[in-house]
Amino acid sequence: MSDNKKCKACSASVRLQDKDVQRMIDAIKKNKSFKLASEELYNSRLEKCSDCEHLEYDTTCMQCGCIVQVRALLKDKRCPISGKW
Repeated sequence: MSDNKKCKACSASVRLQDKDVQRMIDAIKKNKSFKLASEELYNSRLEKCSDCEHLEYDTTCMQCGCIVQVRALLKDKRCPISGKW
């Protein structure tokens, strides 16, 4: 895939740098109103995402557009593909 692939719905690049993803994760962890998944659950979810055909750039779910590292961190979230996690 080309580094300059664009999102179908906008003109922004859909590729995120690791530091940007980490900044989102850190902000969520600082906000005490979010219920977080355990580290074991988080890692299990990410492992399933890493094998998914709908994962782009190791960050973006092409089914729902979420950043998988963020979605997997939130305890009450589910994979948009029924039964995946």
